[in-house]
Amino acid sequence: MITIIILIILAGITINAVIGDNGLIYQAKNSKDMSSNEIVETEGSMNNLFDEYANMMAEDSELPIVEIPSTVEEAKESKFVFTEKTVIEDEHGNKITIPEGFNVPEASGDTVQEGIVIEDVISSSDENVQGSQYVWIPVGKFIKDDGIESNEIILGRYTFNTANGTPILQQNSENYTDSVVINSYYTELSAYREGIASSGTDGLNATAKDLQRFIESVNENGGYYIGRYEASFASGNSIENYKAASKVSTSYSTTSMLYKLGTLWNYITQINASKVAINTYADSEVVKSDLMNSYAWDTAIVYIQEAGNNNYANKKGTVINTNLTNTGTKQDEVCKINDMASNIRELTTEYSSHKQGNHANPCVRRGGNYNSSTSYTAYRNNTDAADFRVSL
Repeated sequence: MITIIILIILAGITINAVIGDNGLIYQAKNSKDMSSNEIVETEGSMNNLFDEYANMMAEDSELPIVEIPSTVEEAKESKFVFTEKTVIEDEHGNKITIPEGFNVPEASGDTVQEGIVIEDVISSSDENVQGSQYVWIPVGKFIKDDGIESNEIILGRYTFNTANGTPILQQNSENYTDSVVINSYYTELSAYREGIASSGTDGLNATAKDLQRFIESVNENGGYYIGRYEASFASGNSIENYKAASKVSTSYSTTSMLYKLGTLWNYITQINASKVAINTYADSEVVKSDLMNSYAWDTAIVYIQEAGNNNYANKKGTVINTNLTNTGTKQDEVCKINDMASNIRELTTEYSSHKQGNHANPCVRRGGNYNSSTSYTAYRNNTDAADFRVSL
């Protein structure tokens, strides 16, 4: 009897624990109800998030999608700043390679024959270099505005017929390591040197920073760029970090180089011109700059003449202007390039074995000059100081 009574008591306790007001079944049911409510609340929150995301996507879809321009016309109209190297075409299908950080400004021509201009927007980190403009020099053939194909433009060093300007190829880029002498004195050396300044006759000029890389870049991209304008001072506090701009200048020196923004570099030495040209885009990972070499200068003349500017090789500066002026302000613009035939003769990386008088640096300058009746676009002679033009 005692055992039965104890079992009945235990059974009662167990039953109450299971089905009582606060028993296991009640607690299980309550937990289920709470879980269901939490699931409903969570689903509601998730649905609200999905609705908000859908609304955001709908709003974003209404924003205009910026497409990368594929033509010169689109690039000019959109003022698009290219974020990577991109090949676009003019209306004739001619290809132009645009480097990262540049756009095609309104000042550009619409076709290769007119002259394609690019402008530095963010390629350089220096705001005084930004805004510099450069002109595309195509290598190969291009379609002219009348639909006729040009003669082939070969990257090379040339002389030009003194009567009609016909180019005569003296050295092409395939044998750039050879020391080919033009007009008895002038050679483009393939190995880089910074140059040696001297008060005597034992000085050496600065040569191209990396002629091989320049040639490889031209072959890869189908052309290269030269400054639209003679170089002017951009920034820096010493020759080791001076930079140049390719813009319309605001002033020029009459007796010595003035280091202020916008001033033409018309009294700079060749060795220093080389340093400044290289410095200009030394901070860029995508664009490299240098002082113009003889391949870049001569091939630019070939292109200019192919574009319809007959005998520009022999055009004299004194015909255009007889006084020193700011670059880009006189009537010497061909294919959007200013002052190759006039204003100031320009230093290059070409080497001269002939040292006139007591010239310390056997440097070569090219182009026409405002006060010289003997100089012209294709002209070569050696000197210590002049202006220069940056090439990319």
